[in-house]
Amino acid sequence: ATFDGRADMILSALARVTGRSPAPPLPPPPPAFPIAVAAAATVALVVAALFIMVGRRRKENVLASVLASSWRVANVALLPVLLLTVAEPRASPLLLGVMAVASLGAASCLIGTASLRPAKSAPPSRALSAPSPTPDDCGGGMATPDELAVIYAVKHSLRQSPPPPNLPEDGKVVAVQLLRVVREHGTDARAVERVYRRALAWKRDNLPDKPELDALAESRWLCAAEMPHGEWAVGHWPIGFHCGYSKSGSPVKLERLGACAPPSDTKLLYPYYLALVDTLQRRLDRTSVTSGRLQQTYELFDLAGLGTHMVTFTTLSFTKDVMLAFATHYPSSFSKAVVINAPSFMASLYRILSTVLPASVKAKVSILGAEYEAELANDLTPETLYWVTTASHAQLCRAPFRDGAALAQPAGSSRAVR
Repeated sequence: ATFDGRADMILSALARVTGRSPAPPLPPPPPAFPIAVAAAATVALVVAALFIMVGRRRKENVLASVLASSWRVANVALLPVLLLTVAEPRASPLLLGVMAVASLGAASCLIGTASLRPAKSAPPSRALSAPSPTPDDCGGGMATPDELAVIYAVKHSLRQSPPPPNLPEDGKVVAVQLLRVVREHGTDARAVERVYRRALAWKRDNLPDKPELDALAESRWLCAAEMPHGEWAVGHWPIGFHCGYSKSGSPVKLERLGACAPPSDTKLLYPYYLALVDTLQRRLDRTSVTSGRLQQTYELFDLAGLGTHMVTFTTLSFTKDVMLAFATHYPSSFSKAVVINAPSFMASLYRILSTVLPASVKAKVSILGAEYEAELANDLTPETLYWVTTASHAQLCRAPFRDGAALAQPAGSSRAVR
């Protein structure tokens, strides 16, 4: 301190003699902690933005909604920090740059720009030109006028250009399939056509050849044992293809995941399960046309018996591939998904998370423990509950055929199933 005081006196004396002002002391280097925090915040915001951009493609992506809200809150919170940083002359250029980027996001949130909102679809009449549609082009009054216009425009475009080789011949089935895509991806006609063509190409390249099953699916429900390699798969993956109906009229499919015995080689399991999913979808499309109502499944997943023996690379890879294919190429196919016999921690965790989920998501997903029958009884008929609580694995794989006979159709659904 003595030395610093004498140095100041010497510098002041020299300044009086020379007539020059002493040079200001050098500022201390910026602390590393704010820079590290700013860099971490930038990385987090960039990752969140990427998730948001990916999630915008789906209407009910909960993660994207949460991240979008976090993006807005973080940017607005960082705006005062930016102002304080600019007012501080010793701030580092890196910190200033980080906060400048954050301020742009904050400004976009505050002035209400649409940077984080899905872009509005172009009017169907501008997206693809086509003659005026009629309600019969979609198998009845299932679609709204806007959806109907997009469906008809895409159908017209598919017929005008070289059509995909596996495009269904029945135009009403095509309309139902397009309606599913529209419900999932919006009313941009060109985007709908692109997604639909991509799904047809995937089915052509990946599905097993099954013309007899496709023909049968036009007239009746099938069972899992009728799928390719079905008798072999019965001992590995118990699935009820059609276990009756929910009280709202949705066909019920039951998978006993906890009872699965994953094989070491999935070369037979892939064609079995993919054929099952595609055949189920064909049946849903046909019943949608005949009933005039978009048919979607009520999915049940029974986890009783679930253990570590299922956690293998083969099982995880198969599950990933199947879920990705189903979500991408079979949109708007289920009305509700219910997990039963879930471990207690899973049910408890979902109850906590469900408090922040949108009502539309909570209406479609339920996680139930071992005491599930009372709640399922609110959704399912007694005939359907038989397959859930009483049928053996072998019987389940032959649903809807019980004791060699087809399951009776519920009242009021004579048009839905032939």
